[in-house]
Amino acid sequence: MDKLFIATNNDHKKEEINTILKNNGINIELVSPKDFNDHDEPIENGLTYNDLPGIHSARFLKGFNIEETNNYIIELMKYVKHRDALFECWICFINNDEVKYYQGLNPGEIALKAKGNERFGYDPIFLIKEFNKTEAELGNAYKNEHSHRAKALKAWVNDLEK
Repeated sequence: MDKLFIATNNDHKKEEINTILKNNGINIELVSPKDFNDHDEPIENGLTYNDLPGIHSARFLKGFNIEETNNYIIELMKYVKHRDALFECWICFINNDEVKYYQGLNPGEIALKAKGNERFGYDPIFLIKEFNKTEAELGNAYKNEHSHRAKALKAWVNDLEK
């Protein structure tokens, strides 16, 4: 079986990527830095995303758990009328000398309160306007088809098919 190296130590993301790829006809073994006994996190020092939490979403409000972080964001925004938010994913695929980038965007807004059983990251407070439900309420099946990560991975798969 072919292998694909992914630069994340987040087991949940690895599982999600694996599911999305399988749903799109790609059966490949994913390997991560952990598989090489490397537990260092990639350096994220860019300024490519604006506003909060930005590129540091995994480390936003360090010391808070994700539920506390989500509640803090809801409290911070309780008087904000324009609650637009955006999940953004970039994938860089490197194969020998070939380097390609794929983007996935998922627009939504910050919910007034956390909702849903599929609780991962910001999903309980990320409202999909079209359904008036959070990603956590819509569940993994929806997310694996429509999330920012799914869109970026599908763009990569489509490019592979060409």
